[in-house]
Amino acid sequence: MSRRDEHGRLDGPTSHHGLSVRLSRFEGSREVAHERQEWDDIGADGWAPAFAGADWEIIAEISPIPDRTDALDGEVRFRVVAGTAREVAVAVEWTVTDWSRDVSVMLPAAAYNGNRYPSRPYQYPPMVHEPGDIGPDASVLVSDVPRLSHADGTPSRMQLLTGDLTTPAVCFHNPGTGEGAILLTEQGSGLGNHGLTVEESLDRAEALVRIEAPGVRRETLYTMVNTATPSWDRGADWAPGAEVTIRFRLFRFSATTVQELYDHFAIVRQDLSGPVVLRHELPFSAAFAIVEEKYQRENWCEEGYYRVGTHEAAVGSKFQDWQVGWVGGGMTPSAFMIAGSSETRQRAVANLEWMLTRAQLPSGLFYAVYHDGEACGDGFGVPGTERWYMVRKQADALYFVLKAFHALAGTEAGWRVPEHWAAGARRLADCFVTTFQRYGQLGQYLDCETGDVVVGGSTAAAMAPGALALAGQYFAYPEYVEVAEALARHLDQRDVAAGITTGGPGEILKCADSESAFAMLESFVVLYEVTADARWLERAEAMAAQCLTWCASYDYAFPPESPLGRLDIRAAGSVWANVQNKHSAPGICTLSGDALLKLFRYTGNRLWLDQIQETAHNLTQYVSRAGKPVGEPPAMRPGYICERVNFSDWEGRDNVGGNLFGSCWPEVSMLLTAAEVPGIYVQPDTGLLCVLDHVEARLLGAEGEWAGLEVCNPTAFDAEVRVLAESASQARSVLGQAAALRWPVLAIPAGETRVMALE
Repeated sequence: MSRRDEHGRLDGPTSHHGLSVRLSRFEGSREVAHERQEWDDIGADGWAPAFAGADWEIIAEISPIPDRTDALDGEVRFRVVAGTAREVAVAVEWTVTDWSRDVSVMLPAAAYNGNRYPSRPYQYPPMVHEPGDIGPDASVLVSDVPRLSHADGTPSRMQLLTGDLTTPAVCFHNPGTGEGAILLTEQGSGLGNHGLTVEESLDRAEALVRIEAPGVRRETLYTMVNTATPSWDRGADWAPGAEVTIRFRLFRFSATTVQELYDHFAIVRQDLSGPVVLRHELPFSAAFAIVEEKYQRENWCEEGYYRVGTHEAAVGSKFQDWQVGWVGGGMTPSAFMIAGSSETRQRAVANLEWMLTRAQLPSGLFYAVYHDGEACGDGFGVPGTERWYMVRKQADALYFVLKAFHALAGTEAGWRVPEHWAAGARRLADCFVTTFQRYGQLGQYLDCETGDVVVGGSTAAAMAPGALALAGQYFAYPEYVEVAEALARHLDQRDVAAGITTGGPGEILKCADSESAFAMLESFVVLYEVTADARWLERAEAMAAQCLTWCASYDYAFPPESPLGRLDIRAAGSVWANVQNKHSAPGICTLSGDALLKLFRYTGNRLWLDQIQETAHNLTQYVSRAGKPVGEPPAMRPGYICERVNFSDWEGRDNVGGNLFGSCWPEVSMLLTAAEVPGIYVQPDTGLLCVLDHVEARLLGAEGEWAGLEVCNPTAFDAEVRVLAESASQARSVLGQAAALRWPVLAIPAGETRVMALE
């Protein structure tokens, strides 16, 4: 893969060993001819081939980067001098030697360990059911997604467009050579999105990495759980004078573990796109009020709970009625208890009462799905799965019940948890403990009557360590914390260390996903807060670096005529779902992301603060509202947020920047974000100021003695901004749960400015 000097060190950063330039001609999506030139043979005057009826001028330049000593910048300009070329794509290729099937390939949000796992060709929603695929010892199994081959001696290729990734990059860790590599590029050119391809030789001794303009997926492409859809990609037609430039940045560095690849990527992923520029539009408090009103209007069920969908949607689908976790249900009360109106808080309390008295089985598990008076399993109707409950939903339930307890204690003087509420929470915690002691894991699906693991082998229980640790702290019961730590170590050593977390959603088999990644981060942070063990802080930083691969690092350029393009949506900070469901989403499913803020406070690492700033700030722009309805006619009603932020054409080439507009779980993420994340974070002693909300702020006073904060609200909405002000030393103290209740709120009318004193 790389040349080394006599001491075994990697080549210098300006080496372009293995790079080449390619021209390809197509008939439809079938490549019929190509020419290729090694970089070393192009020369200072360029390469001037005659190809596909045109004379070309190709200039290739490469240079070191002063502040990135492990990287080089490359630029190739392709220009037609004379003639006309039809159906042609141009590319930069990197031939990587010293390869093997042990190389872990990561394309951000598209492939982890190359998605190199056994696959099943199930239709949506895919659900395991074959005897060999179930049981506690079940291994990772993916649906029909783009992937490198699991079998030796077979064709092995992933071909994607930059719209399939959160960051246009190909990354890999080679354990055999102890090297990591990151190849960054741009979204595309005037010809459309670039293509990104990784193709292995049959003996796996070599791999080819390609950046192509325009991207042409040869013969087939990916649509939902189907990698055999006929490709609609085409080469471009080139007239005299037509030109395009492919830019890239290539990093190569020593890496003994795959985690070092993630750590490096977290630092450099925005090198080509630059820092994100935020636009002020809808403050957190205004967005919360719009979504809150919609929840009272369309989600409250008089039986005593918040539906995850609207009344109208629940008529036709049980999955739009009650679901305890994953997409809402038991996750909304804590947000309403912190930031809701009096009526909303009362309903949030009623929601908890309903859960803990009417929606829990003797095993301790809560109803996974409930509709028309009947509890249902999570098996999507597959025979034999009637008693299967997603462990992810149950872990969410325990975690958010305890968060609600903290919120109630923080808002009602003298409040004590009712005995039957405490008993219900402990029944679920006890179920987790019993299952873990029996199996050494919590698996992906549990038998709802016995608590047995019916399908194991995923990271679906990632939220459970945090939930159990919080339960141990709340009930002063050390065994819960002991099991929480044991479970966290198990998931860390098996999954996090391998660089892949899987199976958080219930309809992706065990594909890699962002939801288990962020839940794992949440658990590590809670474990640190509960135990004060610095190891969990170190593991949280490792996990956070992996989480950043799921976050859009730049503002994707949507088609101008698409619904999101017409709204000028800024997609940076949105969070990709998983490698199967290839869309980004407005927020984290289903969390506020305050774990990133906490992690920044405890470590001082600005990466984590910057990420929660981008994700939290940009979330409000997706709220459909009067004056700015979101979606294609008919647009969504006020308070609706859709989960689709489609960069990819996985749902059809006409659905980039659109499709499936309707009420969905990001509404819960919006409520949690506005309730748990500060609008302004400031350290008066260091001068650190980070504005997350849709306001502008500046410090008043002298450096090192900042005494005040001037805040301007440039939006058309009144804002109530929560301000977290603390010293650098105070930032190392544990924040805990419902901390937002302790932060002062600064009310700023639309278009006005207010000043706040800083102690």
